[in-house]
Parts: sequence; structure tokens; C-alpha cells
Amino acid sequence: MSTETQRSGARPGVAETQRSGVGAVSYSERRSRLVPATVWSKTGGGGRSEILPDGCMDLIWTPDGLLVAGPDTSPVIASGAPEMVALRFDPGIAPLVLGCAADELVNRRIDLADIAGAGPARRLQLQVAESADPAAELQRHAAARLVSMPPPRWLRPATALLVRGTSVADVAREVSASPRQLQRWSRQHYGYGAKSLQRILRVNSAIGRLRGGAAPSDTAHLCGYADYAHMFREFRSVTQRSPTEFAGQPSAA
Repeated sequence: MSTETQRSGARPGVAETQRSGVGAVSYSERRSRLVPATVWSKTGGGGRSEILPDGCMDLIWTPDGLLVAGPDTSPVIASGAPEMVALRFDPGIAPLVLGCAADELVNRRIDLADIAGAGPARRLQLQVAESADPAAELQRHAAARLVSMPPPRWLRPATALLVRGTSVADVAREVSASPRQLQRWSRQHYGYGAKSLQRILRVNSAIGRLRGGAAPSDTAHLCGYADYAHMFREFRSVTQRSPTEFAGQPSAA
């Protein structure tokens, strides 16, 4: 399974709902070829969207400025700008681009200027605004940052193992770290401890299967839950909803 997570609600474009009758929303996303991230964009509308925890962080451009969306621990209802272009980084990548530990941004939406400084944020804002391809400008910025601050060797294998449901102790052993060290790294890069990230990633994987038509009982088995009751408890913890509420829903987008 890819370490990229399937979002159940974008920041803030996917699962957009029109609450005020404002015009239609256009949302699209694709994988970046330059950085470990998904590029997404949204135009139109003035609705609100529900964002579920997914282990990801976003760098979002709007005509008014650059915004960072930190890792969530519970569902968030957000109102988006009429025009947005963003990078949704794979788990653990954004702190390297931003130069800020993920656990400092948990459950926060914050101006990039408050992290990078007013001058650098203003320069990037102008570069993106004046570019014929704003998404490409964001990707070039992120790629340049990752050249100077590449992902640590443990990050990719640890994330992949957590996605597969490997125990935290075994993940630590595989990446030659102590469990305590892995927890410290996890908070810095993911925003949560390794077990919390694993719970969130597994719920997102299960949501994808349920939306694809899989039966709840089959989904529980395929995603490594002990039984449906176990999956139900984790869904309530992460999404505040039951698994059956996602069954048969159209995929986000």
C-alpha cells in the first residue's frame, strides 16, 4: 500500500457542501512528480467541507496569502477561499519543507509567515500569484527545500510499516531505533505518536474500502481489525462517526 493516504475530506476542497447556494465548486487533485505530495486545487463556491484526520499537512495558496494546515486529531469543518491551490504532503514530509516540527501545528491553521517569517512568505506568495502555473511554483519551492533538508532514512519505511499495521515496537526495530526514539521522531514529523498515526491511517484505508463498496465486516478483516467492534471504536475515535455512515458514499472529489 502506498504511504499516501486517501483523504476523506480535503483541506478544504473534497467533500465540499454548498450551504448558501453559491456557485458550483470545481475540485481536482493529482500526484506531484517533484515532491512526495498530492497537488490539489479548488475554484468557485463558498461552501463548507468536513476534514477528517489523515496524517497529512497542507501548504495552501489563496489570493490572500499562504496557509499551513497542520495534522488533525478530530474532524474539522472548514470554509475555503473561492480559489485555492495546495500541496498535501505525504505523512512526515511537511515539517522538512516548513522548517517547523509537526507537533507544533496539531489542529492548527496558521499563516506561513508565522512559521517562515514575513519576508520569505511574502516572496513565495508573489511568486505563486504571478506564475502561470501556481501549483508548479509551489512544487518547485517544496522541492528546493527538500534538497537542503531531505527526508531521514527511517521516514519512508516507518510510514509504510505503520500503514500495514506493524506494531510500533517492530517498526522501531526495523528502522534501528528504540520505541522511545521512534515516538520522538513521530511527534516531530507526523504530529502524533506512531500508534496514533497508525490508527488514523488505518481508518482512512477502511473508509476507502467502504466507499468502494466493501462490506463493513470484510473491511474490518482486510484492514487488520480484530473484529467489527474494534473497527467501530477506532472510527468513533478518529471520525466521530460509525463505519456504516461511510458505506457506499462516493469517493472524495
